[in-house]
Amino acid sequence: MPSLTFAVLQTGLYPNDEKRAIREALAMLKRSAKDHSVRLFCFPEHWLMDKILAGDEDPLYGTFSDLAKSLDAYINLGGIFEKFDAATYFLSPTISPSGKIISKQKKVHLFRRENELAIGGDSFLSFKIDEIPTGVMVCHDVVFPESARTLVLQGAELLLNPSLIPSLGISPWRTYLMARALENRVPIIAPNPSLGVRVPGRTELLGLSYEKKQGIMEVKELAKPLTGKRAYVGKLDFNKELDALRQERLSERKPAAYFNG
Repeated sequence: MPSLTFAVLQTGLYPNDEKRAIREALAMLKRSAKDHSVRLFCFPEHWLMDKILAGDEDPLYGTFSDLAKSLDAYINLGGIFEKFDAATYFLSPTISPSGKIISKQKKVHLFRRENELAIGGDSFLSFKIDEIPTGVMVCHDVVFPESARTLVLQGAELLLNPSLIPSLGISPWRTYLMARALENRVPIIAPNPSLGVRVPGRTELLGLSYEKKQGIMEVKELAKPLTGKRAYVGKLDFNKELDALRQERLSERKPAAYFNG
């Protein structure tokens, strides 16, 4: 049965101190790697604030590429700005244990001010973490059920939702996450950063449990959402039963009934 040990980095936000943000993020990642066989590290959205990376050759990619190789792990960098082809995008890069960037999922549904700074993406594409098909919905993408469903129809068995959610948005965000997990039969890792009362952290880590007798699927929390700067380390198991239940649910769809022109 395939499994995945992951670490979620609930980083602090430093609007006027990019160097501190990077320094603390690297220290948090290295600490969470100790005494654990972490295969996937996940960052939240906007942990670098408005910093714009300069394509694949940006020194920050080099730093995390070297770290991925030294730890033999995947690193999802959450949500960051990047400029290439004379345009700025907001995207979620994933680096493999070989140090290569294997995915750059662009945020499709930009939120408010992001529309003034970046161009939205136009597709969702899954990729593999080891043998586990994975998809990324960046923050506001989770509001739209088509985001998760598109990735799951591509075969995704795990969804990441790097986010930046303020205090008043935590409750609806959690509702969206639970719905996406339940309707698609997939676990979701959703990091959220910390900035005092304004942005409380409260990362969501959602798995699934199945009551076979009555055929009831439920969403379960893999860890208690907490405030402040911290790292969560957990493990997900992927099994044939869950995959079969997912495929059964997808097979019950009636696409012809959903199209209204």
